Amino acid sequence: MRAHYHETSRQIVQMYAMEHVSVEALRALVIVCLDELGTSNGPRGWNLLTLLAQNARQLSLCEESSVFLSVEHSDDSPMTGSIRRIAIDRPQSWIEDEGRRRLAWMVYLLDRYATIATTTFDFMLDDTKMKRVLPCSYDLFSRDIPVETRSWGSSPDQHGAVGLVVNKPDNLGSFSYHCEILRILSKVHDFLKTPLDITSSSEMAAWRNTYRSLDASLDSWLRGLPGDYSKISALCHSDPASRVANWFMLHSAYVTAVVRLHSSAAYPTVRSHLFVPSHYAMQRCLSAVQSLSDIAQDVYEASGLDHLGPPFIFSLWVAARLLLVHAATTCCPVDPRIEFFIEILGHVGQYWEVADNYAKVLARVVQRGRQGDINFNAMRQSAHGLVTLAGSTRLTGIEPTSTHITSLSELDNIDVFDFFNYPKISDTVRRALSGQLQSQNTADSETPRLPDPESDWLGFTPQGS
Repeated sequence: MRAHYHETSRQIVQMYAMEHVSVEALRALVIVCLDELGTSNGPRGWNLLTLLAQNARQLSLCEESSVFLSVEHSDDSPMTGSIRRIAIDRPQSWIEDEGRRRLAWMVYLLDRYATIATTTFDFMLDDTKMKRVLPCSYDLFSRDIPVETRSWGSSPDQHGAVGLVVNKPDNLGSFSYHCEILRILSKVHDFLKTPLDITSSSEMAAWRNTYRSLDASLDSWLRGLPGDYSKISALCHSDPASRVANWFMLHSAYVTAVVRLHSSAAYPTVRSHLFVPSHYAMQRCLSAVQSLSDIAQDVYEASGLDHLGPPFIFSLWVAARLLLVHAATTCCPVDPRIEFFIEILGHVGQYWEVADNYAKVLARVVQRGRQGDINFNAMRQSAHGLVTLAGSTRLTGIEPTSTHITSLSELDNIDVFDFFNYPKISDTVRRALSGQLQSQNTADSETPRLPDPESDWLGFTPQGS
């Protein structure tokens, strides 16, 4: 009966949002979309996100509007394109205005997590169109205290950076910083989607510059967090309430961003003499995974996992898969911490079905790797080959098509390893360089590939290693 009411309510909200473009309908749709993404990151969730993003744009929620049009009561509302200009009234109070701002950022957050998980999709809300100032802390919002937070200029400088117009860090909260780290993660996602010629010295030099710039952005963001952030582990045992849980989800977002960026240099699927695994990048990934493991342990011991939602689940999923990618690259046994991540995901699966799905996929892959029938490196290469095959295109409309039958184990491999399928090589470059690229393959899978820190091609000195 509960499932029936849940499904019926979901359908009612969706139909209402289809026919009514309003702030109230959008709020309800956000809840439905979050619930769907907590069930599976699949087509139903993406369709809801499309509606969510489009309605947010129609309501002009992604910008700080100063003037709102209104039709005189004696006139009929237009049934043409101009109707979107009067779709929303001006906010009647600061708290209503801030509520809309937080709603816009929540749509942005859902779009980011769902899109980043796919590795190939484009964002539905472009960063250049997201012109909202950051939301304030929940404490100030709940007390209806009008404050300024942080906003950026509209014109980038010669280096592509956008300066701050307003900066009041004392008024920021965990949600504010979460939005900031997602803006950096968005840049990482777009950076890694761009095809790269890993045999070109000039392209690799430009790639390293962008990589270092994004790395510096992550470090700068971390340094800008308030002092209380360093105490969240202790707070967990004294106050595992939703307020503290927001800081845990913030930390998980940082881990996701670090792993997403640095795994590209630490564990490349395809290599060249200019692009090999980086010791610095590898250590950054492993340190981030360790920190998330520590935080998850604290939350688990404090019985606070029920306060954490899909963003935290996704970070656990990313961290666990990183351990499998590390095992595949170094040809070593998978880190025992993988069992902890599987256990935690299974536990959170009581509240969010997607976590249980992740746990089952990980358990199957780990079991197959330990049975010895196929090693993790071969699994990764299988996933890479299948994704490349599925992405192949025809040159003409009359070329024949074909079907390739895949097994559940092959789909598991894709689920685990495709997130780390980098660099992206264009079809033209792939054909031109066929046979020249140094690819990971099973022929030399018995030789560990631990990078030498003394000759790291990124030119970094590993921190704390």
